Amino acid sequence: MPTLYQKHRPLLFSEITGQKHIVQTLSNSIKNNRIGQAYLFTGSRGIGKTTLARIFAKTVNCLNPVKKTGEISVEPCNKCSNCKSIMENKTIDINEIDAASHTGVDNIRQLKEKINLTPSSLKYKIYIIDEVHMLSIGAFNALLKTLEEPPAHVIFILATTELHKIPETIISRCQRFNFNRLSQKQIIKRLKQIAKKEKVEIDDLALEIISNEAEGGMRDAESILNQIIALEDKKITGEEVSQILGTSSQNHLVDFVENLLKNDIKTILNQIAELQNEGVYLINFNKTVLSLLRTLIIQKINPEIKKTSIFSKENSKKLENLSKNNEIQNLILAVELFQKSLNDSKDNPIPQLPLELASIEFYLKQNKPDDFEEKKETFKEKKTSPISPKKAEPIKEPEKTEPKIQNKKVKADSQKTAENLLQSNPAEFKKILQNWTKILDSVKATNHSIYACLKSSVPVGLKDNIFYIKTNYSFHKNRLNDNKNKLTIIEIIAKLTQSKMKIEVITEDQLKILEIENNSAGDEDVFENALQITGGRIVK
Repeated sequence: MPTLYQKHRPLLFSEITGQKHIVQTLSNSIKNNRIGQAYLFTGSRGIGKTTLARIFAKTVNCLNPVKKTGEISVEPCNKCSNCKSIMENKTIDINEIDAASHTGVDNIRQLKEKINLTPSSLKYKIYIIDEVHMLSIGAFNALLKTLEEPPAHVIFILATTELHKIPETIISRCQRFNFNRLSQKQIIKRLKQIAKKEKVEIDDLALEIISNEAEGGMRDAESILNQIIALEDKKITGEEVSQILGTSSQNHLVDFVENLLKNDIKTILNQIAELQNEGVYLINFNKTVLSLLRTLIIQKINPEIKKTSIFSKENSKKLENLSKNNEIQNLILAVELFQKSLNDSKDNPIPQLPLELASIEFYLKQNKPDDFEEKKETFKEKKTSPISPKKAEPIKEPEKTEPKIQNKKVKADSQKTAENLLQSNPAEFKKILQNWTKILDSVKATNHSIYACLKSSVPVGLKDNIFYIKTNYSFHKNRLNDNKNKLTIIEIIAKLTQSKMKIEVITEDQLKILEIENNSAGDEDVFENALQITGGRIVK
């Protein structure tokens, strides 16, 4: 079954989301018969580069192009034999090449041998080379001569996400178009159209969460929506999407920022602990906090700005008051601290620690800024200043009272967390272990990259509907904890075990800190579980 992205891929210039400046230029060039022979499309992934290349290729070869008035002056008819053969991938004159798997000089030489042949059925031969930055230097040199003097019947469209890796000699021979990331409003509008076609009800909060998660990429937004539709019924709410993606609810977010700016540090720390226990992906929560703080700053500078928001009336009023009643310096300080906590979160063995430290530092700077900075500078001086031999005193044993108390508290919290994790659901966990080989096979068929990470990971427990997986590598952890990858794994587990659950991937460091022991299976199941996890079999 095709994905939403494939099923609803635009077929006309007018259906392209965003990129208005590029669509208008290309359309006018076709109408005025000023078609170039080499184009370079640059921009981040999933924003329409390949889609627009296909529409352009179809329009220049259309037998009955539809001429219009306005910004888009011409469209493909999608009815003639040329348009149909292109849409059905039945023509050899449209060639899409993945440069990642055709990086060598020989690949480009083979291409050069073919381009001199006239098109078999179309007017133009089109070569769409995706991820062109992956070509080797030798391959680029081989391509250079062809771009300088291509045959009249050939058009090259090069697409890349990393423009800085393209040689200047190649860039200078192409008409370059820079694709922009899509705005939240543009993504939401497109998702509404797709949901209507799929006969799915989805509320504004759910659309807002998905568009935030996509970070400007239409393909990512459609992919997330596709997987949520596969997991849920025909009515999708924001709360459901928050639970599936491991993000926080609207109320949690607004309350957190309100308590932060009110310096209610005790409530803030309790909120962070609750979010962690509920399985909220704290990196995403940190991102939403940053986004909200940014909004408050912009509204503070220019209250006239009208931001499209799905916040309830009560929460919108709270945010308006927070923007009015807080100095811009405080908001900027909060942004700086939570930007740092986001950067520190990626490889931290204790997910909630960066958020806690950012909140505490903000609280201290608000209440005793001079004292805080003075102690901070004193600490730096003690750490860096040399000791004069003449005035040096006998070294005394440093006091360890405070660190001991702190270590005891951390250990107590870790033991408490471990006890919670140990209260697993043995029956459900055993069901996952019994299907682990099938789960891996299904993941492999869906995404080889996720499979490679998951194959070297081990299931360790199931608690409060959160399935914990241990991996030895932080790279694997970050890869598997990506929301889109999580959704893929959750969907496969739900299909094979008929159980809906969240997943959380932890590293060996976290396992030691939390003192987790896998006691969810009895001794008699150890051998059987080992076979399931590793995909092994008994050889007689």
